[in-house]
Amino acid sequence: MNKIKFWNSWDADTRYPYLFLLIVAVLALMLGVYHYFTGESNFMAWDKLPELQVVQVPVHEFSRLLEPFTLYADGYLLTEQYDVAMPALNKFAAVALVLLLALCLAFYTAAITTMKRIPYFAGMLLLMMLLASFNLDLLGVIGSNTGQTTLLVFIVFFALASYAFQAFYQQVSFSVRVMVMIALVSLLGSFVYMESDFPPLLTTLHLANYSSLALMVASLLFMIWVGYENINALLWVNTQAAKPERRFSIWQFVLVSVLYLVALVLLYLRHVGYVKGDLFYINAFVILLISAIAGFWGMRQREVLYGRLFPFKPTGAIIYLVFATITFLSIGYAYATANDSAISVFHNLIVYTHLAFGAFFFVYVMVNFGDLINQRLAVYKVVYEPRKLPVYTIYTMGAILLAILVMRTQFRVYFNAYAGYYSYLGDLYQSSDNSILAERFYRESDLFDNHNMKASFSLSAMYRAQNERNKEILSLQEALERSPNPKLYIRLANLYDRKQYFFEKLYVLQQGAEAFPKNGEIYNNLALLYAQTSVHDSVAYYFDLAQRHAENQDLVRSNRLAYYTRQAMPDEAKELITEIRSTKYKPLRSNMAALNQLLGQTSDIKEDDFVADSLERVEDLTLFYNKTISSVNNGDTSLLKPINRYLGSQENRLFMEDLLYLKGLVHHYDGRPKEARSVVENLALAAGERSGYYYNALGHWMMEEENYGAAAHYFKEAKDRGFTQAFLSHAYALALNHQTDEAVEALREVAFTEVESAVAVAQSLEEVLEQAPATIITQAPDHDKVQYLIAYLPDLLPEDVDRIVKSVQEKDLRREALVAKVDYFMGRREWKQANEAIKEAATALRPEGELRSRLNLQQMRLWLNTKNHEVLVKRMDNLYLTPKDKRQKLYFRAKIAEVKGRDREAAERYSQSLKMLLYDEQVVEDAAAFFARYSPAEMQAYDILLDGITYNPYSARLYKAYALESVNRGLVSYADQALVSLRSLLPASEYSTFKEKFDKQRRAKEAAADQWQL
Repeated sequence: MNKIKFWNSWDADTRYPYLFLLIVAVLALMLGVYHYFTGESNFMAWDKLPELQVVQVPVHEFSRLLEPFTLYADGYLLTEQYDVAMPALNKFAAVALVLLLALCLAFYTAAITTMKRIPYFAGMLLLMMLLASFNLDLLGVIGSNTGQTTLLVFIVFFALASYAFQAFYQQVSFSVRVMVMIALVSLLGSFVYMESDFPPLLTTLHLANYSSLALMVASLLFMIWVGYENINALLWVNTQAAKPERRFSIWQFVLVSVLYLVALVLLYLRHVGYVKGDLFYINAFVILLISAIAGFWGMRQREVLYGRLFPFKPTGAIIYLVFATITFLSIGYAYATANDSAISVFHNLIVYTHLAFGAFFFVYVMVNFGDLINQRLAVYKVVYEPRKLPVYTIYTMGAILLAILVMRTQFRVYFNAYAGYYSYLGDLYQSSDNSILAERFYRESDLFDNHNMKASFSLSAMYRAQNERNKEILSLQEALERSPNPKLYIRLANLYDRKQYFFEKLYVLQQGAEAFPKNGEIYNNLALLYAQTSVHDSVAYYFDLAQRHAENQDLVRSNRLAYYTRQAMPDEAKELITEIRSTKYKPLRSNMAALNQLLGQTSDIKEDDFVADSLERVEDLTLFYNKTISSVNNGDTSLLKPINRYLGSQENRLFMEDLLYLKGLVHHYDGRPKEARSVVENLALAAGERSGYYYNALGHWMMEEENYGAAAHYFKEAKDRGFTQAFLSHAYALALNHQTDEAVEALREVAFTEVESAVAVAQSLEEVLEQAPATIITQAPDHDKVQYLIAYLPDLLPEDVDRIVKSVQEKDLRREALVAKVDYFMGRREWKQANEAIKEAATALRPEGELRSRLNLQQMRLWLNTKNHEVLVKRMDNLYLTPKDKRQKLYFRAKIAEVKGRDREAAERYSQSLKMLLYDEQVVEDAAAFFARYSPAEMQAYDILLDGITYNPYSARLYKAYALESVNRGLVSYADQALVSLRSLLPASEYSTFKEKFDKQRRAKEAAADQWQL
């Protein structure tokens, strides 16, 4: 262990700086390894192009006039095709490079101060060349951008400080020298950043990218330095054993060395195009890493060669680590920026240097020490003490072979180096938003290394930003000719995004699939492309391949589920869901929520379904929207909190319409009809082309609440805006409002929709409405009888009602007829007949269900109107009611409290019931009457009636009460406006009767006012 950790024998003054620099070198190596695996994926990151597809999902279903009505909302299916994001410059890598390079400068300068005079000047020359490569004067620190003042100042400072230690203060410890140089580098660096014309990050990029060419040269020197260390390491392995019999023979050394050199030859031949594939392939960067590790001890061995110029401790060891760190940094930065030209330079230089110098070192060892190796002697100890061939021949002949290898490839390394350098400069000016210079340097890079991926993709990204589609296509095609890449195929295919380019896109994707048969992203996009056609087998085939090869299988499942849902393939969708145990992938969960809603299944909302404040991504909206839609009937008002939070953020303005509609749905189905109507009506007024969609929803709500006049109005608004689904609903709302003549006309208009199912239903109802009662009773089927009964209920004679009900034989239809009979007598306030009808219906109905709830409500109203308050109190909680009808209990409790004289309790109950039952005429009317008596000095009764007619402007009952209350409050003009509305809502005879009552009350009010004035 002591041999490995040779620095343990050093004094602390030298050991600690060396160990610190060793840590820096390891850090640079780790950063390089990290960027080796992540650089390209960060530079050309996968992006996703979400596409929203609207599917009608049921929100609420109810039945009126024996016809089921379903309110549908726009549910969202989300599909995602892969794309490539705009290139991202790794600025962290530039910061790390400059920071670690600054430490290397300080250690290097400190190290050369320990050299003798001539090597010190050579070391200073290298330092000055590196400083010159930074192009410091372009930063505008001192003087003009065209001068060299800043460079000269830096050179002077480094020269004075280093020469002082080298010539005058040789006794100063190495630790002090390092700290002084670090302080000098920090001082000069701070001065640069403070005085630079550019922001700190851009200044860092300038220093990193402009120095890249010099760093390549430094890396080349290091590669030459360690070019034969792997052969030297093999020699050590063969001859290092303590006993001769445990050392390997010469043939083993020759065999392993030749295999190593053959691998390098194959790498070279593969580079020049003579060998295809990965025959006996060794990663060149692994070769460099092994030789760099071996060079730690090789450097100490070579002290016999350079010991006259400078010692190994600390100079040789420090300089070796400095060059190793610079090499690791340079390679890592090339990978971090996906600079394929620079990567090619490093890769090829590793192969050239290790092949050239390794081959001649092998010859050198065999010529000088072949016999000794054969004698199993410890040759590694005397490898630099040759007897026949001098050491310098390794470098001279190796350099000649290196030059031959470079020339044999038409100086490709030279051109690649400049191509990589210009790509770095393009990155710099692209970051400074100087697109003109950036494009120029990228084009220079493309000129030196034709169609290299870095320059081509960067240029294509610039064209994408400038919306120059044709130029982007050409740039990507050129890059694909040089170096096929699945991301480039996908990006190119996505440029053919219009329908007329379907086959062009298909061709590009199929080319990509052929070149990369295990790329799931390409298969995913192919499946989505075929999903636009009727070729379902191809869709399934490519989805299968995508799911087999894609890293993100949940994305493929999400797209597949969206496809099955859109194509109405429930069996396949259910089978796919069984494969999904649990997932956090939001698009998949969103599509599952939409499917569950279509299948009538609920989706539980979890806490992680909500993001903090803003819906940053489309999947955040669709997941929240779909899951909220599926839970609006659960009475969960807590959903309003995240909705209001999202609405309060300006970052969500793109989703405002969907969020407002969600708010309206939650309000309506969770018991706040006034707020719901206000939100959605304002939305309809501002929605433009989509206003019919919202008016249709308002019509459904009014029909659910049995406010059929208002429902007809909203459906008419939706019809006028071309909303097809509203045509049939409008006719039914008119029929339920007992406007049969208008209903027949509306039913005929359904033919304009050309929806065969709707036209058939309309024609059937039209035939029913045009029949005479006698014909209905004697000839019509049971279904038509019940429809006729409900549509004409207020206008029928009691005997006609009874005859129709008795003639209905089918059980379910008879139950509807019996409940309609109860409604008939309750509407006529004939309590005895109503009670008998309730008893008759009670024996026929099921114990639960919507009809039973309606009957129980009528029973409770009957008890209230016949003053059976005690029975009502006892039986109220035992009667079955649907969740919506249970809200009526608030009204009944308020009424009982009023009858019992508990006015404070009644006031509270009425206030609660008005929030949830504003659509109920009886509730509003009774609440207004109570508050008129309970607080006559206040305007509470008037406000209640005003809210009532605002919510339901087609209620004659409420308008009558409002007109009379306006007279009582002295608001004569408002009362007159109410009379105008009543004239259109009431038959002439009924209006005349009310007008007499209204005039009488007005005269009484005026007389009371005159008497008070006297």
